[in-house]
Amino acid sequence: MSPEAAVDMEPIESPIESLMAKIAEDIRDDRLELPGFPEAVLRVQRAMQSPDASAEDVVKVLSSEPALAARALQIANSVQFRRAGPEVTDLRTAVSRLGFNLVRSIAVAYAIHQLRLRETYSPSARAEIEAIWRTSLKVAAACYVLAKHCTRVNPDQALLAGLLHVMGRLYIVMRAEGIGGAPDAELAKAAAAYQGEIARMLLASWGLPETLQHAVEHQDDLDHDAGTITVTDVLIAAKFLTDENAQEDVMCPVVDRLAAAAEKHPSEVLEEHAAELRSLTSSLMD
Repeated sequence: MSPEAAVDMEPIESPIESLMAKIAEDIRDDRLELPGFPEAVLRVQRAMQSPDASAEDVVKVLSSEPALAARALQIANSVQFRRAGPEVTDLRTAVSRLGFNLVRSIAVAYAIHQLRLRETYSPSARAEIEAIWRTSLKVAAACYVLAKHCTRVNPDQALLAGLLHVMGRLYIVMRAEGIGGAPDAELAKAAAAYQGEIARMLLASWGLPETLQHAVEHQDDLDHDAGTITVTDVLIAAKFLTDENAQEDVMCPVVDRLAAAAEKHPSEVLEEHAAELRSLTSSLMD
C-alpha cells in the first residue's frame, strides 16, 4: 500500500493506516514538511535553493539563530574542517570556508540534535529520534570517508547525503507522534517501506540537487548501477557497511563495485581511517 493509496481507504481503523493517510494528504497538498523541525534550519535550506544564492544570504539566516551560527563557527574551526588558514571569527568567512554542502549538513545535524532534546515527545518517539540521530552521524561519516578515499565523489556532498538519508524515517516518526503514535512494529515497517520516497520528496521541497534526491530515494538498492560511481553508490555502501544488523549472507554489488574501482575493499578503508570517522562524528555531535 502506497501513501497515495492510503488516502482512499475507508474506514481507516488502525494507527498505521491513519498515519499513511496523513502522509498522503501532505503529499497531495504539497506540504511535506517535518513537524517540529527548527524554522531556522528550513530557512537555511530555502536560502540555498536559488542558483544565485550567496554567502551573504546564508549568513543572514544563520544570524537569526545564534545557536546554529555558533555551531557553524565551531565546525569551521574544528580539526576536521579547518583545513587551512587562521581561526574563523565571523560567519561570512565560516560559510565561505565550509561551502554550502557543509552548511546544509551542519543545519541538518543541528535540527535533529534539537529534536532529540525536546521533552514533550513520547518516550518511544524520543528513543526513535535518538536512534535516527546516531544512524545519521554514523552513515554520514562513513559516506565522507568512502567518497574521499575510494571514489571521485565530492566528500562534502556525500556527508550531506548521509545525514539526509534518515529524513523519511524521521518524518514518519514525527507525523506518527502528531496523531497519537503508531505501534512500534508497524511504525518500523512503514519507515522501512517509505523512507526513501518520502526523503526524496522532502529534499525536493527544499530545492536540493537531484543527485541527492536520487541518493536518498535509492539508499537501499544494493544492486544500483548507473555505470559510474555516484553519491548514490557511496550512500548505499556506507549504509550497508555500518549496519550492525546486516545479515552476513546478504551481498551488496555496490560495495563490490567500489572495491574494484579503489582496488581496496571499502570495509578496509573504513578500518584504516577509523580516527577520521571518529573526528567527523565528534565534530557533528558536539
